[in-house]
Amino acid sequence: MTSLMLYHHPLSVCSMKVRLALEEKGLAWSGRVIDIVKKQEQLAPWYLKLNPKGVIPTFEYRNGTTKVLTDSAHIIRFIASLTEGNALLPKTESDNQLLDKLINMADDIDLQILSYARHPSMVKSEKILNARITRSHLMAEKYPELRDNYFVCAERSENNKTFRMDKKHIEDIEQSTLEAITFAEAQLKKHSFLLGNTYTLADVIWTVVLSRLDLLGFNTWLDKNNFPQIASYYLKMQQRKSYTLAQIQNEWWDK
Repeated sequence: MTSLMLYHHPLSVCSMKVRLALEEKGLAWSGRVIDIVKKQEQLAPWYLKLNPKGVIPTFEYRNGTTKVLTDSAHIIRFIASLTEGNALLPKTESDNQLLDKLINMADDIDLQILSYARHPSMVKSEKILNARITRSHLMAEKYPELRDNYFVCAERSENNKTFRMDKKHIEDIEQSTLEAITFAEAQLKKHSFLLGNTYTLADVIWTVVLSRLDLLGFNTWLDKNNFPQIASYYLKMQQRKSYTLAQIQNEWWDK
């Protein structure tokens, strides 16, 4: 019997991408919330053995054997490849190439850095990052067999602290994001969805990206006067039942 398990967090962008893919695919799945703020469960040894980078989400596909996937772009592609459920992949080679381009463009937007940079409380976000760094070092001493993994986790949080304050780095992310938005706008001038008149995996990932950009206050990119196709498309995506079922949330972490 096949079963799907997702280790995730409600406010994690990458978790949202996977939840939305599962809901649009129409598959039954189970979930376990990983507390990445207070308890720092992503740094627990049992979880680090599942996901060596100590990030979320992690996806388990059980069908006689267990397959573990850890990258959200990889996970959603795997979900879309399953024979059961709704089709989320295009049929032609050219459309599949365009799908890969749209997924990669969206996935390359560093929403994590933008989120830390635009969080209303820099003190609160720094507190979260400091807690991750401290816990990573403590766990490295306690579990020497996972020492290298914990150092990777600590370095990632250190980089997040640094880059969220780096004006040039943020400007570069915003510029590449604008270029991706402009490309998506051009696609939507031709079709109802990003790859035509059928909802695909490209719409999954872009729905979540637009939702987070909305939260981050990039209003000009979602304004009907500047990007009319994106604005209309985003409203339409919010009205889909899957948007609610997947808990695509526009709120800041506050715990």
